[in-house]
Amino acid sequence: MTPVRVAILGTAHPHLADHREAIRRDPRATAASGLDDADAVIIDSVTADHPRLLRAAIEAGKPALVEKPLAATVQETGELTSLIDAAAVPVTTAMFLRCAPALRGLRTFLSAGSGGPVTSVRARFSHPGLLDGWFRGRTAWMLDPRQGGVGGLADLGIHLLDLLLWLRPDAGLRVVSAVKDRAPGIAMDVGGTARLDWDGVPVTLHCGWTSRPGGFDVRVDRAGGSCTVSGGRLVIATGTGHQAETHPPPDAAAVVPAWLDQLHGVATWEPPTSDDIARCALLLQEIDAAAG
Repeated sequence: MTPVRVAILGTAHPHLADHREAIRRDPRATAASGLDDADAVIIDSVTADHPRLLRAAIEAGKPALVEKPLAATVQETGELTSLIDAAAVPVTTAMFLRCAPALRGLRTFLSAGSGGPVTSVRARFSHPGLLDGWFRGRTAWMLDPRQGGVGGLADLGIHLLDLLLWLRPDAGLRVVSAVKDRAPGIAMDVGGTARLDWDGVPVTLHCGWTSRPGGFDVRVDRAGGSCTVSGGRLVIATGTGHQAETHPPPDAAAVVPAWLDQLHGVATWEPPTSDDIARCALLLQEIDAAAG
């Protein structure tokens, strides 16, 4: 198998090092020096540069994996998803929660017909990035709305919204209320909580940059049991007992081998569609409006 030559466009995203390391470790990929030398691209720039870089990649006929969010506004997201729909090459965003084995187990739990209706969902995704100085130097743009910074609630919440769309693709999702957390001297929120309705099921999402140690966890309750994912640990409890599995926790680097599989025609993940991307952008706008 000839390695895919992958160019990384931009050097400003926090997951740049993860993507570089994933390319280095994968025998199916090799680093390319630029767009002209590449077979495919990963876009790790400031969000404000996504339109320019994505257009260049599509015009050059290069498949692209774009860090989230695709764009900072609903209008610009719509312009770019239209571009994606018309492209002759696959383009998607780096929603790595879709690659986590424990969350695949959660999806199987939800698709099982014997557990009864879903009754509630609680999810948290947080880290101490603001406390620990992660947003300095090349990543300082994440605190600047002029460069596409969207704040802590949207930055991590987009992953949880995409997760909900992936877990139950046909379910409706609407925003009920939202509260944003603030910090002195920061122009945008540093996290917050959103409450949504998921086809009649109450959902609470909490995200932020000021939790130490932070982490990822989600709990889904059904009439016939519950499923909890904490890091990489999956626990399913029912009236007849429980099942526990331990997997690697969600990892931003995991999206790269899944994307390379896709380029080689092997389906090991379901990448976000342009509709998924647009729905997440609209939901984030609604969360922003609800928070006031």
